[in-house]
Amino acid sequence: MIDSEIAKLYENLSLADEDGAIHEPAEDAQLDGVAEVNPYLVGKVLSGKRVNRDAFKTLIEQLWSPFRAVETEVVGDNIFMFYFNNQVDRDRIWQMGPWYFEKSLIALEKPVGTGNISLLGFNKVELWVQIHDVPIMYMNRRMEKWMAEQIGEVIDIPSESKECWGRYMRVKVQIDIHKSLKRWLRLKLDKTENIVVVGLKYEILPEFCYDCGKIRHGIKECLDT
Repeated sequence: MIDSEIAKLYENLSLADEDGAIHEPAEDAQLDGVAEVNPYLVGKVLSGKRVNRDAFKTLIEQLWSPFRAVETEVVGDNIFMFYFNNQVDRDRIWQMGPWYFEKSLIALEKPVGTGNISLLGFNKVELWVQIHDVPIMYMNRRMEKWMAEQIGEVIDIPSESKECWGRYMRVKVQIDIHKSLKRWLRLKLDKTENIVVVGLKYEILPEFCYDCGKIRHGIKECLDT
């Protein structure tokens, strides 16, 4: 039976009374059933192919266990849930990212509220970016933060960043993976008509399409026309 026929049969179905009923647990059952979401992370491997689940679990537990104990469970296609002993352990692993599996980025989410995994978007990732060719006059932390804001949401600017010195400025930003990665910034830094172009280099760039400029797939899997 083809999909269109199945869909038509579903349209003709009517909900029985028991199917439409709303069930609510007793108050004491609600309290017993509440789990703390703070020790959890949920991650999705941003790959165009299905990853080997056993290989992924083995690698993650090897990478993360020296820092903090973690339990890994499969919850969907390329989606995994990670349980830590406490929120401090979880946040340490979060801050050490980004993390990768076979050159594909792992998009991590912190569950909120009731922890409904189906509501997680896995559409934002944090990456370290180098800003090159910045004029010496503008190599300071205030301008560094402003330039980082033009790339994405600023997550971190290393405290060891030098004032007015260095080959490049280094920032950690959160970007939307549905958008193409920026390759440069065109900046108007004074009252003249001069435009300064600074180059952006992404550290440990994951699987990336050189056609559409987006993370998640390689150029062979690109569907962008």
